Amino acid sequence: MQTVGEVLDGAREYVQRRIASFTRRLTGEIDSVRVRLTTFRQTSAARPALAQANMTFDGQAIRAQAAAAFFREAAVLLRARLGDQLTRLAHPATPRPWPDGRRPHDHPLAVSVPPARRKIVRHKRYPLSRCRPDEAALTMDVMDYAFHLFVDTDTGQDSLVYRIGPTGYRLARLSGLRPPAPPVSMPWTVDVHGVPRLTPGQAAGRLDTTEMPYRFFHDIETGRGSVLYLRYDGHYGLLTAADRTSTD
Repeated sequence: MQTVGEVLDGAREYVQRRIASFTRRLTGEIDSVRVRLTTFRQTSAARPALAQANMTFDGQAIRAQAAAAFFREAAVLLRARLGDQLTRLAHPATPRPWPDGRRPHDHPLAVSVPPARRKIVRHKRYPLSRCRPDEAALTMDVMDYAFHLFVDTDTGQDSLVYRIGPTGYRLARLSGLRPPAPPVSMPWTVDVHGVPRLTPGQAAGRLDTTEMPYRFFHDIETGRGSVLYLRYDGHYGLLTAADRTSTD
């Protein structure tokens, strides 16, 4: 177990027991389980105890996270979230409910940092998965992401799936408005707004003036799709596509 910030031994041991009890009840093969507990000391953190778990179950990576005032409550929420991920994994053709059923205060909140002080503190560059939108949506759900950047096999376009709108599943591509090619199981809507061509700094400027938690943009510097997103520490992270793509 990894801890970041001040985490009491009793809290760490309690989370360990709760997650161990959860995994013992599973019937599939668990290759690995990693848990990280993070404490945000800033007074602006409404829920300073963040618990995250990464698990490989029957060869599939899943991830869950939960925030609360204390780690005991976060552990209960984390177990429930892991159960949700496993249910989604067992039924890949069944969309996750939208809204997703979590109480608003279960969602991790970013620490409040004034826009003028925000910086891009992490830049992750990786080969995007080449898959269909339904597969990208499944990855987004079981990894507890708000969005997922991938290459759409139908069009070859860098694309983004994210949770918003009347159905909870929206698709944006660098160009084109084609809906996902059949067969599909997710209730898709397609973003009709053009993806802006920006530098990462310009994308940060756009986010500084809005309440959006992320921005999908056509990176002028790389020619690829990128996402700038608001991190829990109140600063920005940047996801960019490497040249090579992987196939799920």
